[in-house]
Amino acid sequence: MTRNGRVLQATQPRRKKVLYFAPSRAHSDGLLSTLAEIPGAVRTREEGCTTLRFGDVSFRFVLRQDPVEAHEALHHGYFNLVVLDLRAMRGPAARLEEQYERTMRLLDLMDEEPDVELRYGFHRILALVSGPDSVRVDDVIRQLGTRGVGGVLRDTSTCFLNRDCERLPTPAEFGRTVAGEMVRLTTSGRKGARALCASGGGITGLYFEMGALKCLSDCLPPGALNAFDMYFGISAGAVLTGMLANGYSIDEFMAGISGQGGERIPKVDLSLLKVSYLSLEGLALPFENAFRGLASTMGDLLRGRARPSLSSLFLDYSDLVAAPFTADGYEAMLRTLFSRPGSTNDFRKLRRPLFIGATDQDAREHVLFGDPGFDDVPISRAIQASLSINPAFGSTKIGERYYVDGAVTRTSNFTEAIRKGADLILVLDPLAPYVSKGAAGYASRRGLLYNADQDIRTASYTRFETARHWVTRQRPDVSLYAFLPANRIRRIMSVNPMDHRPYLPIWRGAYLSTLQRIRLLRHRMCGDLATHGLALDITRAEAVAARLEATPQAAFADFFPDGKVNVVRGMKPERAMRLAGGPPDEEVVCRAGEARAALARP
Repeated sequence: MTRNGRVLQATQPRRKKVLYFAPSRAHSDGLLSTLAEIPGAVRTREEGCTTLRFGDVSFRFVLRQDPVEAHEALHHGYFNLVVLDLRAMRGPAARLEEQYERTMRLLDLMDEEPDVELRYGFHRILALVSGPDSVRVDDVIRQLGTRGVGGVLRDTSTCFLNRDCERLPTPAEFGRTVAGEMVRLTTSGRKGARALCASGGGITGLYFEMGALKCLSDCLPPGALNAFDMYFGISAGAVLTGMLANGYSIDEFMAGISGQGGERIPKVDLSLLKVSYLSLEGLALPFENAFRGLASTMGDLLRGRARPSLSSLFLDYSDLVAAPFTADGYEAMLRTLFSRPGSTNDFRKLRRPLFIGATDQDAREHVLFGDPGFDDVPISRAIQASLSINPAFGSTKIGERYYVDGAVTRTSNFTEAIRKGADLILVLDPLAPYVSKGAAGYASRRGLLYNADQDIRTASYTRFETARHWVTRQRPDVSLYAFLPANRIRRIMSVNPMDHRPYLPIWRGAYLSTLQRIRLLRHRMCGDLATHGLALDITRAEAVAARLEATPQAAFADFFPDGKVNVVRGMKPERAMRLAGGPPDEEVVCRAGEARAALARP
């Protein structure tokens, strides 16, 4: 086709994949034939499946008649729509009841999916119903509605009392209605924002998130981690989201931690055993309070008052010990990085919004720095407040308020991301407890600090899981993928969450567990990412995983496919968007290498 001497490429249709659950071949043959007769419809065969194109949208139908097989298909492919055909054909009423039961069985299997991120969103289900008993059909429609099915169409083109009734709509009219509803359910949704949410977990939690982000970076297009529309960080996650929002790459930060710092990020030492991290006020306060307490006690003795017991002394003065460290050193490091050319320490000047969660220590309320009214605080100072966790760090004073770790009041801010318009959210949460699978008594044989840490992790994880399950039910239109540490890595992370030494084994475990999760969810992630113009390719990550699995003690070089360190710099959001963003193609085939090859084409 040409216009004014220029060659025009034919418009590529938006490709959709449909799981069509029908009780018989007669149902599917009848509906597909009716749809193919719509004026302008084009019917073809692709990979053994019927494909129908209506305008600029094409639908490839995958047919299933068994509930278990249909549910299994949802575990191996990305489907934009599920069509349930419950229409009555001529025959015994018992056959229609069996048809209803089989369909409800499929919905039960879908609803009872144990992995919440594999559960198919019921808002993308279209049900077709009809039958001789209008009361029974009404009851079926009610059941479908209570389950949250996205659409129900009643086929009135057949009258079981009079097949020759001239006032009934024709099957072709019903077919046009079905086609229109299919297009509406798969194209009318407005694409929301992309958000990255990272939680806390101490220094070991920071290491886990770095390893997970490295794996995600290797699976996504270049610069994708710098191209999210919003970033949300709490505690350790605040450090990483602050870096990404400022255009630094995860490679650069890992190089700094491993002692191979580059031009933009020098060598980074996270050890707390430095004079700059000691809280002189915190160290002096116990002695000052103890002296005052002792003076008060001696005064009581001289006045002849009751002699204090050992119990009362312990209970009255047990809160004299203050946090020994301050996060000022971390704040200074971040302030330096955010002051370099191309970066900013001002929330209001970021090209992509960043929100840092902290806790008002006295009000016990969660605060989002970066929100209006809290965006005039330097980013580095907000991050310091977010990671000020007792008993390690004292609170951070900002204005007239005192702030502590955001994890005290919120595990993750993905609910805030949804409120701000995100419908594709990647969540990193290191705060998961270690589960002992051996003989009972493992935890009881450990010390006070270990069990206190595990109690905090358990409470945080329970809170996180409750919120995540609620979101998947109430907002099925939101694609949320959470990456948590595998149990074997939780054991390392739980020894001492402030231990700065085991970064390599934690990176290794985080990378492998993240890739394992991506493998399981790949068919879903491919489709959901594609709607946002992102491709998913695990070729590079598989090569890195092969190196990591081949060595029990990984080196930094093992996080690169050829074993040679090649640190990729971060990107400005505009350039990252040009590389990471592309036209959405919702019917996606997840083949290793295919996505990156397509991205490289002009």
